[in-house]
Amino acid sequence: MDLYFFQNCCIIITGDVMINKMKIFNAGPAPVISAIWEQLNIGKNLDKLLPWDASQCKLSPGIRIKALVINILATRSPLYLVSRFYLYQDLANLFGKGVLLQDLNDDCLARALDKLAEKNPKKIISSIILEALSSENITITHLHSDTTSVSVYGEYENQEEDDLNSFIKLVCGHSKDHRPDLKQLKIGLCVNQDGIPVLGQPLDGNKDDKTWNNEFIDVLAKDLDKIDLTSLIYVADSALITKDNLKNMHKKLYFISRFPATFELEKNLIDLAWKKDDWTFIGKISNQKNAAEYKVQEFIRTIDDIKYKFVVVHSSKLDKRKTRSIDKKLDELCKTLKKETQELSSREFFCKADAQKQIELFKKDHDNSFYPLNFQILERTIPVKREGKGRPPKDYIPQTKTVYQIKCTLGELDNDAKQKALEQASCFVLITNKLDKSPQDILKEYKNQTTVEISFRFLKSPIFLDAIYLKKESRIEALCYVLFLALFIYQILQRRMRKALEEQGEYIFVAGKVKTEKPTGNRILELLKPIQTIGYVEGDKECRALPEIPNEEPLERILSLIGLTPDIYTSIREYPHYLIE
Repeated sequence: MDLYFFQNCCIIITGDVMINKMKIFNAGPAPVISAIWEQLNIGKNLDKLLPWDASQCKLSPGIRIKALVINILATRSPLYLVSRFYLYQDLANLFGKGVLLQDLNDDCLARALDKLAEKNPKKIISSIILEALSSENITITHLHSDTTSVSVYGEYENQEEDDLNSFIKLVCGHSKDHRPDLKQLKIGLCVNQDGIPVLGQPLDGNKDDKTWNNEFIDVLAKDLDKIDLTSLIYVADSALITKDNLKNMHKKLYFISRFPATFELEKNLIDLAWKKDDWTFIGKISNQKNAAEYKVQEFIRTIDDIKYKFVVVHSSKLDKRKTRSIDKKLDELCKTLKKETQELSSREFFCKADAQKQIELFKKDHDNSFYPLNFQILERTIPVKREGKGRPPKDYIPQTKTVYQIKCTLGELDNDAKQKALEQASCFVLITNKLDKSPQDILKEYKNQTTVEISFRFLKSPIFLDAIYLKKESRIEALCYVLFLALFIYQILQRRMRKALEEQGEYIFVAGKVKTEKPTGNRILELLKPIQTIGYVEGDKECRALPEIPNEEPLERILSLIGLTPDIYTSIREYPHYLIE
C-alpha cells in the first residue's frame, strides 16, 4: 500500500486499486490512554460495580467514563463540547464498532456521572485503583495526603432536600487560591510514594483541615481494608497533629508529620536544640544544584503518656518569607521601643527608689535580645509653683524640689541576635510514632510530601479543573472522582516510561529536542499529540493506516517504552465493545 499526500489531501493506492473513501483522524494520545485503560481493566470493573440498563442507555458507564478520561488527558473540554473532540477521533478504534458520535453527547456523559454519584464513588474508585496497582506490581510503602481548594464561578443549583447531606457543598471557606469572594470545593488526596493516587475525596468548601485529617484516618481503614495500614507510613502536613488525632492514630498506623507551633513543645525543642548544639549533618537530600543542606537533632518526648520521636531540622535555605517576616517584626519592635522609651523618659519620680522600681518593671515588659536598653537615673532640682495670685513679695524665696527622671536609650540592633533568630526561623520540627526510624529517613520521607502537591498541580491545572462546567453538586463530586482516575492513568503513563528509561539506561527527546531521563506525563502526551491515523475502506473491509509524521521520537519507541505496540492505533474492534462479556 502506498500513501500520497497533497497538502491536506490523501490518496491511497493498493495494487492497481485507488481508494478515496477515507478519513483522517487526529488520534493524538487517545489510543494510548485507551490501551492503558483496557490493560488495567478499569472499564470492565466500572461496569461490574455500576449496573446499567442497556435498553435505557446504549453505552455502559465504563465506556462513558472512559470517554471523559480520554478527553481530560488529551484535551480538556467542557462537558457540552466533548462530542466536538470526538468528531475527529476514531470511535471504532477507541470504543468499538457501533459507537456513534451522537452516543457521546453531553446528556449521555452527564448521566454517567449521575450513575457514579448514586453509588459509593470513593469506595468504587479506590477499589479499582488498588486492583490496577496490583496488576502493575506497584507496592505502597508510604501514603502522602493533603488538601487543596478549587474556586468555582457562578451560582450552583441546590440538591433536593433529601440529598443535602449526601453530596459536597459549594460554599465559601478558607481559600488556598486567595479568592475568599468565590465559592469553592476542597479536594483531599492520598498518593503513594511515587505520587500515584490511591484515594481521593471531594470535600465541602468550608471543610476544616484538622477535622478532615481526623476523619480521613477512619476513611483509610474503611476504604483501604485490603491493606495492612501498620505496614506503611502515613505522611501528612501539620494539620494532622492535634491531641485528638494523635489518640486516634495510636496503634492504628505509623505516621510522620510536621509538628505545629500551636504546641509549646515545638519552640522548646528548637531552643533546646540550639542550646545543646549537637547537630548531625545530613547534607543534601535532593539532586538539584541549589538544594538545601540539612542538619538534625532528635529527641524523645511524651504527649498524653505516649512516646514520640521529634526531629529538629535546620535548613541552609532560609525561606524568604521568614526573612521578610523577621525584618518586619524587628522594625515594629524598634518603633514600639522608641515610643515607650520616650514616654518613660518624660516621667518624673519623687524618689530614686520609685525610679529604680519603674526601670525593673520596664525591663520585664520590654526586655529583648535585639535592641539593648540602657538606663540612667538623673537627679534634677526644679522650682515649685508658688501658690496664690499676683506678684510675689520682695522677700519671697523661691521654693525648689528634687525629682528623678529616667534616661532610657535604645541601643543598635544586635546583628548576632538577628542572625540567631534567622537561623532558628529556618528550623522546623518533625514528629513520628515510628521510634526506630532514623532522623535522615524521617526527613527524607517528609520532604517527599511534594508528591501530593505535584498531583494537586494536575488537578488544579487550567487544562483540567480550573473551571467547573457542571451545575449540580452531585455531578461535580462525581467528576472529581473521574479526575482521580485520569490522574491515575497519567501517573501510570509517566511511571512506565521513566521506569523503562531507567532500566535501559537511556533518555528520550521531548518537545524542543530536550533530552530527559524523567519525562513528565505532560511531555509524553505532547509527544503523542501530532499522531494521526487514516481510515479507509478496502473492498468491504474497514482499515486503518499510520502515516509517517515528523516527531522528536519515533512512535514505535515511544510506545515500546510505555509497554504498547503501534497496532493500538490501527486496530478496530469487530464487536460492540460496550457489551459486557
